[in-house]
Amino acid sequence: MAEVAVSRAKAYLKARQKRVRDAMAKLGLDGLLLTHPPDLAYLSNFTGDESIGLITEREFHLVTDFRFREQAEIEAGWLKVTMREGKMADALAGLIRGVGAKRLGFESNNMTFGQVHALERALKASGDKGSAGEVELVPLEDVMVNIRKVKDDTEIGLIRESVKIAEEAFTSLREHIEVGQSENYLAGMLVMELRSRGASDASFPVILAAGANSSLPHYRPGEALVKRDQPLLIDWGALYKGYCSDLTRTLSIGRASDKQKKIYKVCLEAQLAAIAFLRPGVTTQQTDTVARDVIERAGFGEMFGHGLGHGIGRDIHELPTMRKNGADEELRPGMIVTVEPGIYLPGEGGVRIEDDVLITHSGCEVLSSLPKSFEDCHIE
Repeated sequence: MAEVAVSRAKAYLKARQKRVRDAMAKLGLDGLLLTHPPDLAYLSNFTGDESIGLITEREFHLVTDFRFREQAEIEAGWLKVTMREGKMADALAGLIRGVGAKRLGFESNNMTFGQVHALERALKASGDKGSAGEVELVPLEDVMVNIRKVKDDTEIGLIRESVKIAEEAFTSLREHIEVGQSENYLAGMLVMELRSRGASDASFPVILAAGANSSLPHYRPGEALVKRDQPLLIDWGALYKGYCSDLTRTLSIGRASDKQKKIYKVCLEAQLAAIAFLRPGVTTQQTDTVARDVIERAGFGEMFGHGLGHGIGRDIHELPTMRKNGADEELRPGMIVTVEPGIYLPGEGGVRIEDDVLITHSGCEVLSSLPKSFEDCHIE
């Protein structure tokens, strides 16, 4: 059955667009270029590649090409679409001239120097007097990601479903884990489990680290085999209708050493302490400190070198960021953050435990529910 074209923007999209237009007004902008796909999807639900949005005070434009013409109609038929046949810069310049924008913002972290330079040349070529002076391109930093960090009800619902899919996929995988299987094999099986449950993909490349490899925080699975009496760290998430989940469990295969049991206990204590602390008004650095203090008191402070967590949404890493030396900010209702302390012993193995947590008006809600005690994460 063919999908029906969307003829008008949903109410939640209009609310998001208003927040962006309010920010544009404060910055004195006539328009904002949307060059980061998650930003464009956040405001329009359009998910095609190699396309750019332009939002002005009253209009919302999309510049795309033939490959995404039908997709744009299905996902966001209310957009004013410009179909480019040549270079993107030329099509954008014509559109910018057409809407009469004089001061145009762009996210500098999501637009290359080459793209900006090409647009400046195209604007100059399209000007009445061959001058780009009529249009000022204004570099911005983190305007959209700051707007996106507080999730609305629609987003929260999608992330809940993403978490559910991730948990179901992991539970299924766990039943099939055996000594002698390779990291790559299990990682591929986990992605299959995610997709078979409705995810479009994993929300990031699965981290599946056996034995001593688990001491590498962002390890990529290879041909190492699962062995008895070793840890198995799995960090994964589902991408569901554009929204990410991010979870980690560290399993113990067979017998665990006393040191492995100890660092697991400390890591879990740190995570539970941070989650108990989370509520509106506390800051990102304060929350990081709560977990870090537990690990430092146990003598493993130097083995926890990354931040406590980060926001999730359409990107797997979003604001806010909870770390000891980053920008400090108060947590607000609607933010969804990971809480993922870790302890890593080079050459021996590591432990990381991660859950996704929604900041509520009265405290917080842990969206993930997989068991995480040492006993729950033990496989004979």
